[in-house]
Amino acid sequence: MLLSVLFFIFSLLLIYAAYFFYTGKAVVLLPNTSKEIPSKKMTFFKLYGALFFIGGLGSLILVFFHPNWLAFSVLLFVMLTMLFFIFNLNKRM
Repeated sequence: MLLSVLFFIFSLLLIYAAYFFYTGKAVVLLPNTSKEIPSKKMTFFKLYGALFFIGGLGSLILVFFHPNWLAFSVLLFVMLTMLFFIFNLNKRM
């Protein structure tokens, strides 16, 4: 029961992060001093928004059905997505 609640909270956080990235509100994370066009910034955040949404859906599936291999694969996917997002965000600053 507790594991289902934790996966539900994790799913809500990931889906909200996906919404934040996909709508373009996360552009404030990048400084305005770069000469990069806004559409290129939006593509960067939309890609990670879609990836976080996939992770959120995977975590939502884990609320109802949580074998260990599926839980570890979803958590590995989310961890790698966050890691690549941080590396790419650091490159763009």
